Amino acid sequence: MHAAALTSTTYSCHAFHASLPGGRDTGELQLTQMGVSYQVATLVGTLPFTRLELTLGGAANKLVFIKHQDHPDLVLYTSDLDILDNPILRTHPECSRQIGVARRKRVQGWTILLGLSLLLIALFLGMLWQMGSFSEYAAKKIPVQWEEKLGAGVAAEQALENKHMPRAEADVLLKPLTAPLLQALQNSPYRYTIVIANDSSTNAFALPGGYVTINSGLILKAGSAEELLGVLAHEISHVEARHGMRSVISNASIYLVASAVFGDVSGLLATVGNAAPLLLSQQYSRQFETDADERGVILLQRARINPEGLPRFFERMIAEEKAAMEKIDNKQAREAYKRAMGLLSTHPASEKRLTNLRSLIGQSKGQYVNQEAAFRDLQEAVKKFVAKSSEAEPPKTTAEKPSVSVSVSAS
Repeated sequence: MHAAALTSTTYSCHAFHASLPGGRDTGELQLTQMGVSYQVATLVGTLPFTRLELTLGGAANKLVFIKHQDHPDLVLYTSDLDILDNPILRTHPECSRQIGVARRKRVQGWTILLGLSLLLIALFLGMLWQMGSFSEYAAKKIPVQWEEKLGAGVAAEQALENKHMPRAEADVLLKPLTAPLLQALQNSPYRYTIVIANDSSTNAFALPGGYVTINSGLILKAGSAEELLGVLAHEISHVEARHGMRSVISNASIYLVASAVFGDVSGLLATVGNAAPLLLSQQYSRQFETDADERGVILLQRARINPEGLPRFFERMIAEEKAAMEKIDNKQAREAYKRAMGLLSTHPASEKRLTNLRSLIGQSKGQYVNQEAAFRDLQEAVKKFVAKSSEAEPPKTTAEKPSVSVSVSAS
């Protein structure tokens, strides 16, 4: 510090005083050996260091306020925090003490701000980590009527892509098979609508509100009633656990999820209302798939349907997919097929799921209902439905021919 700085230093400042225009104006203050000299418009004077008061204030304590006990009607303040480092102030014990208090207050303020920032980051990361729990809680805030409305809208959109078997015919064929399963549901808020689509892919999928579509390919590929109902129990479990809604919620912003958790579901309902594209293309997380497996096995056992059908169906699909892959010699075509199928690339997860399913089922015991006759009637009717639908459609060129798919939504 130069010697000149020890005798006089100038800082821009503001002042509050009744004599100023509007009670406030800007000017300058100086630190001299005599005290704090100021000139703000026509207001000029010097505040001696004795009985001088220095405090921090403003946003984040970025302002230094200067008052004097003998002049209570005057307040000076500056945003130049360098004034606290001025040696002239430090030569006066009372000012030095107040500077120390001000600095500690500033450090405490920054510490609190840092603590709050870290807390917010921790809360954000915690919500990300526990998004499954939050989404489950938030999903319960969505009225069942909203789920049904959303599911009906998405089902109608999906129905435009594939022809459905007439509802009356499908209901007669499916009821003997699905009745034990649906009756085994405990306190379900949903009324299920199950349709059959003319789609060769081995697939079934469920939408919020109890809308389930079974592709003709799945019905024709299944080896028994237990296999078909095993997959259906898995899909129904997705509905009962609200996995579709929870997936939509998990893709919403954390702010909307947090708002729903604390009671404000308006933003979340708006997001849910626009969720059709996500529901049509969604793939459930491994956690949701495992949960649906476990719930599905319990549902099958409660309905007295042999749960062995579910892992048996998965095993056959995996074996058939491997066989199809072995027939493809071209490496690029093989990779393209693998990406299209999806199931083969998750074989480790599939094997783990099979092991888990086997563990859940244990030794299959008990008197299970025999639904093979109804299942064979369904298969025959679906074969005729597919053939009739194919005759009604215009012939497709080679370029339009759909690729064969053995993917399963529960993969």
